[in-house]
Parts: sequence; C-alpha cells; structure tokens
Amino acid sequence: MSTQGRAFPELFAEALNRLGDPMPHQRMGAVYTLESLAETHPTQLSRIVDVLCTYVRSHGEPEPALRRNTLSMLAGHLRPGPRFWPQQSLDLTGARLSALDLSDCQLRTLVLDRAVIAGSSQLQRLSVAGPMMARQATFTGDVWLEHAAIAGEVRFDGANFQADAWLGGARFRDAASFAAVAFEGHAWFSRCEFDGPVDFAEAVFRRSAGFRGAVAHGGVGMAGTTFLGPARVSRAGETWNVAGPGWGVVVDPDNESVGQLLWLGAVDSPR
Repeated sequence: MSTQGRAFPELFAEALNRLGDPMPHQRMGAVYTLESLAETHPTQLSRIVDVLCTYVRSHGEPEPALRRNTLSMLAGHLRPGPRFWPQQSLDLTGARLSALDLSDCQLRTLVLDRAVIAGSSQLQRLSVAGPMMARQATFTGDVWLEHAAIAGEVRFDGANFQADAWLGGARFRDAASFAAVAFEGHAWFSRCEFDGPVDFAEAVFRRSAGFRGAVAHGGVGMAGTTFLGPARVSRAGETWNVAGPGWGVVVDPDNESVGQLLWLGAVDSPR
C-alpha cells in the first residue's frame, strides 16, 4: 500500500494494526513499514524501535522466523553505516530468541533480563553507552562478548550460561555484577578491564575459568564463589590480578607469573 502523501499518525496506526494480522506476510510487511517510517521520520525513531522490540519479545508471535528477521533488521541499523540509527535502546526483557547477533552494534542501553537465547549470542565489539542488564537470562549456546565496551552498569545476576562464555578483552567502565551466575561451560575473562568493582559472589564455575591479564581497578567480590574446574589468574605486580578474602593462589611450577585460585577459608568470607 502506498505511503505517499499520508501523514505519520495514519501510517503508524495502520502498521500497528497489521502487526496483529493473522497472516505472517502482513505482519512482516508491517515491520518493513515501520522501518521505512523510522527513516523518513527520525524524530519518531525511538518510538518505532520500542514498538519493534515489543514485537520481538512478544510470545504471541507464532513464527520465530518473523521475530528473528525483525531483530536482524534492527541490528543492521544499529551498526555504523549509511543507515545507522544512533542512540537507541533495546529492551528484550523476557524475549525467547533462537539466536542473538548484536556484534558491532552501538546502543544507548541494552536489557536482556529473563530472556532465553536458544542459540549462540554474538556480542563481539558491542558498544553500550549506558547500562547493560541480563539478570536471570538464559544462554543455551556459546556467548561471545569479546572486546565489547559497556560504559554503564552491567548486571548478569542469576544468569545461566549453559555453554561457553567468551568475554576476553571486554571493557566494563562501571560496576559489573555476575552474582549467582551459573557458568556451565568454560568462562573466559582474559584481558578484561573492570574500571569499577566486579562481583562474582555465589557464582558457580563448573568448568575452567580464565582471568589471566584481566584488570580490576575497583576490586573483586568473591564471597561464596565456587570453582569446580581450574581458575587461572596472573600476577599484577607483587599481587595477583584476581583474588579475594579467603582465596590463595597455587603458582604454576613452570611459569611463576600465572597460577590457579585456591579456597583457603576465612571467617569473614563464607564459602
């Protein structure tokens, strides 16, 4: 249907109605209409992105491919380029996704609270100017957050990483919390930089954990943390880069600059 000469309110309302149409091609057509409106009415951009996020996280959409295509379209506009949509926030609270690819995207905020991502999560080089929230999220596939830059608070409290989590080289400029996170696969924090405090309280690492080269300027919280596999750390001057009350380090006999965390026990740090 032609949009020429028609006002934004009419076109926007029509697209919203078509998102509830029983025919899949009508719903996808509505998504592309909203994309077109976002480009021709930049003052309405955030409003349209919010509507598209609502559609992606809707459990009433019976076609997973439509949610996947909508999110792919959004991600394409959130990467710098000729059709870049700057300073946008994604709220995917409770979304059920077959995969997530926000690699190289630039966002204002990102919310993945209670989301379930059934496939891989590609978040390499993701840049978030504000907070990133993924509390109680479930990631069934591998997660790549390598070389991401998050300027605001980061909270993964209670999240479940059922496969490997690769966060090497990520930069967290504010407080970061991985409290009560279940890392079922390998967890790699090598060369991460934490400008604020980072908390792993009550987190469980079921396989190996790598912290070599990580820098924690604001201290590391490890009250009740459990490592069921090796947890590798490295020297930072006269101390170790990751440690906490009650934790010691077993030095590698072949390389004194690296070692493995070992729980020694402390009255004020419950295990």
